[in-house]
Amino acid sequence: MRLRAAALGLAVGGAVSCAYYNGMWSADHLAKEARRLEASGRDVDARSYWSRAAVKAESMVVGHPNSRWAEDALVLQGEALARSGACARAQGTLALALRSVRDGALRERAALAAAECALEQNDPVGADRELATVVQSRDGRRRSRGTWLAGRAAAARGDYVSAIDWSRRSEEPAAGALRARVLLAAGRAGEAIVLVDTLARGAVREGEWMSLLEDVSRAAGADAASGALDRLLARGRMPAGARGRLLLADADRLFAAGRTAAAAARYARVVQLVSDSVEGQRARVRRIRVLAAQADSLPDLTSARRQLERLTENGGAGAAADEAQALQSLLTRASGSVEAPGLVAFRVAELVRDSLSAPRVAAQLFLAFAAGRPSSIFAPKALVAAAALLPEERDSLLAVLDSSHAGSPYTLALRGDPSPGFVAAEDSLAQALGLEPPAAAALRVRRVAPPVPGPRGPGLDPPPAGPPAPGSP
Repeated sequence: MRLRAAALGLAVGGAVSCAYYNGMWSADHLAKEARRLEASGRDVDARSYWSRAAVKAESMVVGHPNSRWAEDALVLQGEALARSGACARAQGTLALALRSVRDGALRERAALAAAECALEQNDPVGADRELATVVQSRDGRRRSRGTWLAGRAAAARGDYVSAIDWSRRSEEPAAGALRARVLLAAGRAGEAIVLVDTLARGAVREGEWMSLLEDVSRAAGADAASGALDRLLARGRMPAGARGRLLLADADRLFAAGRTAAAAARYARVVQLVSDSVEGQRARVRRIRVLAAQADSLPDLTSARRQLERLTENGGAGAAADEAQALQSLLTRASGSVEAPGLVAFRVAELVRDSLSAPRVAAQLFLAFAAGRPSSIFAPKALVAAAALLPEERDSLLAVLDSSHAGSPYTLALRGDPSPGFVAAEDSLAQALGLEPPAAAALRVRRVAPPVPGPRGPGLDPPPAGPPAPGSP
């Protein structure tokens, strides 16, 4: 009986040990796959695997806290939570690991994960604290990742010299991109662009290129970013889908910078490269948006509207159907502007200027409003708007303002003279257009800057994100 009980105990213990080993193997396997996906630039898929690895590791920690692999499971749980984007949940696990784990390699892994979470939470000082020993690790891989994270922390603190030094000491694929971003942030755009061209010969992930080219555009202009992309595509091997996404983003930057011809060429290239993709569908719609922006007259806008109608009727807009619908609505309103009553015509002129980015047509509409309603208090405002869009006619339009509307609040404000009615006129216009409530403050005499009628129309694109910190991954 005793022998049978002992044998049964050994069997049960062996089964538990085997189950634990299999669970830990599964967690490690998921983590390995997550790292592989990260290396190939598939961050979204990688986070899914990290999340699954965290669940597996946690079950090992809870079910077998005294096992020989308990420390491995605890560190992997914290590491996987951090890499999956769940830093708030990872903090307690990583803090426990750093307090209790005895193995040096495991402690370094936990410290790296804790440093990443500190950076995600905008705590570069905390990241430095976690990295103090890892940057001196005997393990080259962990040391390399540690120096890269230290570079990000230094960049977040504004210590660009240290950030460049740390990034040079790292062999992480993202270290070069970090150094380029730091150079851009430090105002050394020329050096950064040279480095970007060097990086084009290596293995930098699509996501890194997307954000890096955005940074180049912000620091040195859309043309500089476009040139860097051309050199990248000429040298590097990149799937068609990735090329299409980078080219589409480049076209958008060029369009925003007023480089409509270059933007149109980029959109055409996207359509040619990845015709049936989401990027190709968006590029088709945005090519028509460029045609609208290049329009010289209302008939040109009508032509663009008809092209868009044909595209949507044939299903060519695809994933860009909502974008096409918004553009269609604006083009339709612009086409009917000639018959628009009262201030609606002024509103349409603003939409054409601000939402369609079609300055020449907008100028014509402002001039038509002023000519058709010369006694309107807003006729001078329309002339001011037209003068801003037609620099070659500015002097003659200012002469009209002086001769026909010398006492207008808009003429006075343009000259920098006291303008008692300027605020009241602007509030009245906003109220009439249903854009904002009238000013609550009593009318007052004030000296104002020359009025530049601001954007009122809905944009076809979301507002641009603020520039990321140089240390962003």
